[in-house]
Amino acid sequence: MTRCIKLLLVLCVALVIGCGGDPNAGKKPAGTTVPNADIIIGGTTDAAGGDTAATGDAAASADTSKAPQKCETPGTWGCPCKNGDDCDSGYCIEDDTGLVCTNACTSACPAGWQCRQASSSDAIFICLPKFVSLCRPCSAHADCGSQGQQVGSAKCVPLDMGGGFTNGSFCGAACDPKAPCPADFSCNSVELAGEATVGQCTPNNNECVCSQQEIKLALSTGCERTNEFGTCTGQRKCSPEGLTLCGAAVPSAEVCDGVDNDCDGETDEDDAVGCKIYFADNDGDGAGTGLGSCMCNNPGPGYASSGGDCNDIAKTIHPGAKEICNDIDDNCNSATDEPGASGCSVYYKDKDGDGFGDPDDAACVCPSKKPADLIAQAGDCDDTTDKVKPGATESCNTIDDNCNGKIDEEDSVGCKLYYIDIDKDLYGPSDKSKCLCKEDALYTASKPGDCDDNNALVKPTQIELCNNVDDDCNDKIDDGDAPKSCPKVPGVEPACNAGKCGIASCPKGYFDVDGDFKNGCECEADIHYGVDAGSCANASDLTKIGDQGGSGKFAFGNIMPGETGDWFKFEALDNVENLGCDTFHVRVRFISNPGNIHRIDLYRGSCAGASQLCTNETDVSWGVNFSGKPPFGVGTKKPVSQGDVVKSPNPEVGGECKCSPAIGGSGPGAPGMNQCTDNSATFWVRVYLAKGQVPSCATYKIEASNGDFKTDAKP
Repeated sequence: MTRCIKLLLVLCVALVIGCGGDPNAGKKPAGTTVPNADIIIGGTTDAAGGDTAATGDAAASADTSKAPQKCETPGTWGCPCKNGDDCDSGYCIEDDTGLVCTNACTSACPAGWQCRQASSSDAIFICLPKFVSLCRPCSAHADCGSQGQQVGSAKCVPLDMGGGFTNGSFCGAACDPKAPCPADFSCNSVELAGEATVGQCTPNNNECVCSQQEIKLALSTGCERTNEFGTCTGQRKCSPEGLTLCGAAVPSAEVCDGVDNDCDGETDEDDAVGCKIYFADNDGDGAGTGLGSCMCNNPGPGYASSGGDCNDIAKTIHPGAKEICNDIDDNCNSATDEPGASGCSVYYKDKDGDGFGDPDDAACVCPSKKPADLIAQAGDCDDTTDKVKPGATESCNTIDDNCNGKIDEEDSVGCKLYYIDIDKDLYGPSDKSKCLCKEDALYTASKPGDCDDNNALVKPTQIELCNNVDDDCNDKIDDGDAPKSCPKVPGVEPACNAGKCGIASCPKGYFDVDGDFKNGCECEADIHYGVDAGSCANASDLTKIGDQGGSGKFAFGNIMPGETGDWFKFEALDNVENLGCDTFHVRVRFISNPGNIHRIDLYRGSCAGASQLCTNETDVSWGVNFSGKPPFGVGTKKPVSQGDVVKSPNPEVGGECKCSPAIGGSGPGAPGMNQCTDNSATFWVRVYLAKGQVPSCATYKIEASNGDFKTDAKP
């Protein structure tokens, strides 16, 4: 049945002028898929790729302007197929997507397709896609056969990107003004090796894109990169991700890295970048001879990485060997037994002829090479004069005369004494000196005698101050004019004592009691000083005091330095009472005692020690013996004939009594009773400073009274 359909198609086609259409349709521009080129007819493949029949060319004009929808029903135009048996027309051909059914050209072909003779052996015309092999990856012209096109009209054209970069070879399509290229392609004259120049459609951007069929077949093409170093090849392949980039490496200078960098088929050849020169080393001493070869890898035994060996059969002779005094060039430096060779001796030049050579102008030479102007003795520090040499006398002349490395050292001829001067007062200790040509960092003073080199204010000629320091270094402290450094105080002369300013002397009757130099002699002695009351014999008389009570006698004064105390006396009168109470009671007390620094001693009858009633008191009493028994009251010091001494501050005695006449008119009264004797007596009072107290300008005041305890018991 299929064969019959084919015969009918042949008869129909004979009546048709052609199946022409748009010559530019049927090929997608760069960026879309590209078709394969084989022709499948009746389930077979026509490897010839078409013929050049005139009827076929004329029929190419039959074409439609708009393609119908592909594969409306199986077996019709555009439906997938494996061979012609799958197609209603009996023809299975290839387009961009793979094998599809086509139609005989009994009617116009779809847009992008053309009506051409199926094969040279078949008179049937069928619809074939235009430019089906255009932009297909290729390696030869045979890869570019085109369905229904003239055999050999499509060429395998390399796409030259410039700069030595060929981006692969792809199928072109024959073109001329009558048969132009599809959109995004241009008709260019292509000159192929060994062939005439032909017109071929090539992509405007020099790049192709794989079609779905080309991806299924994994078609590929070779590419290359070329520069001054060589040519490296690679491959581009149609993959599911599209046409791969060129895998060719960029040729570069050969480098010692185990890679064929310049793509010449050899790896790490001689003179590659990073190579190292190796020299033939026959004696194995580590140094070779000749120019050597630059190699990436060590060639092993028999080669050395350094050259310059001047004797490649003697292992002891090579560059870097120790030169020996042996008339041989041991170190290959083109010199024999040069200075410094092993076994050499050091010699020095003696230009001034003083027998000592310049140590800075020396050479160690082999004996056979010693010059005549060298000597063995060194040590000269100035070889321009014979006056400077080891052993010469050092003088103060800014020259190292004796070549000991020191200039104008201590004790040089012409030196002078300098003293250490730590405090920089221009004087130094007499026992710390050096004889120098000039002062140094430590010994700077030219004058001796400093007795304290840590204090710039202590030195000879310094004015002596009152500071407990020997300022002028005369071995005396605070002497001479030291008091003149003390502040002036009107009316007194200053003095210096143990580094402190004081008063030399006060005017008569005045004293510096508080030791404060600033207020001078602040205390004036009382009227008793130096005139009265200075002793018991010169006691100040307070006259008589009766025992009737009332106001007593008062006395004032102060105790100055050097005084032992002030003495006072008074006569206490005991008036006789007739059978009444005896009121005789003597009391002496302080009315004023600033600072509680003064004390009282009381005497009765005389100022001799045996008459002392009490001592070191501030309030003291003596009264007659009222009735009662010892201790006669609080504060009693001791019983005294006809009375008791009672200490302050709370004098009390026994109760009152009446005078008792003597029994029978004579003798003592009843036991415990006063005989009412006349107790009148003179009392002495001494006022003085308590132990540990110092004089004060404050004036004390005492009261001497006589009267009944009952009426005057407390101050």
